[in-house]
Amino acid sequence: MKHFHRVVFYSLLVLSVVWACFALKTNPFSLLYNFEFIESVKFIYILGGTAVFWPMFYVEVVDYLTSSFGRNGKLYKTYSDSIQKDIVVSFVAAIMLGSIYWLDLVKYNFSGIDLGYVGFPFLICSIYTLFQITKIKVAGKPVRKLPIIVTFVVIAMFTILAYSTLVKNSSGEYEAYQAVWFQLTILFASFFIFTSISLVKHSLEKGKAELSQFKKYFFSQVVRSKNRLYESLEEPLSKMNKKTLKEKAKHSSSLRKKGKN
Repeated sequence: MKHFHRVVFYSLLVLSVVWACFALKTNPFSLLYNFEFIESVKFIYILGGTAVFWPMFYVEVVDYLTSSFGRNGKLYKTYSDSIQKDIVVSFVAAIMLGSIYWLDLVKYNFSGIDLGYVGFPFLICSIYTLFQITKIKVAGKPVRKLPIIVTFVVIAMFTILAYSTLVKNSSGEYEAYQAVWFQLTILFASFFIFTSISLVKHSLEKGKAELSQFKKYFFSQVVRSKNRLYESLEEPLSKMNKKTLKEKAKHSSSLRKKGKN
């Protein structure tokens, strides 16, 4: 499976980068002999803001399936159960939307928004989840609002940009190859945002954060990192969990004392 995961990951990465260059009409090779600031910014945007979501979508799907089968630890099993309904609803909605396109007897011309629109339930769920996070208390203390506000702004901007892109696509402003790339990127990015925000919420509710066993394996054995960035998070998370456990114990003790008084 290691080689299979590696082939799929890098194939999706290469495909997304190459396709993105055509869809966004960017020529990265021009940077080699004629530096252009606009082209440089566009290329960085492609790599960091769009293309990376293609292979990460694959990682998130496999991670979710691994978690749902209970092979990723107890925290991730309960996490996968908590988002199961949202994923099933989105999947059923996608099938129903696809069936409408299939049965409407109109030739499909890629100006539809079926693929990209499937991502919007994930974005809406993500925004709603952020509001739920603001109400969570860990050891009696509310979570910090600044990271939530920053995350909300980023997701809101992406949602507006995605909406604008789908409107243009529905108006026929994009060629077929551009339309498909934009829609798939919106879907993949939306799913990644949804799973990430949902995991944060679930971890805060449980008062415990853990690394995914699948991702530890994936980013150490399949896609190797010299600095082992994903694994390096384990020690800080462990310290944070111990600190949270102590704070919860103090909070519980304080509540008991107040109850006796």
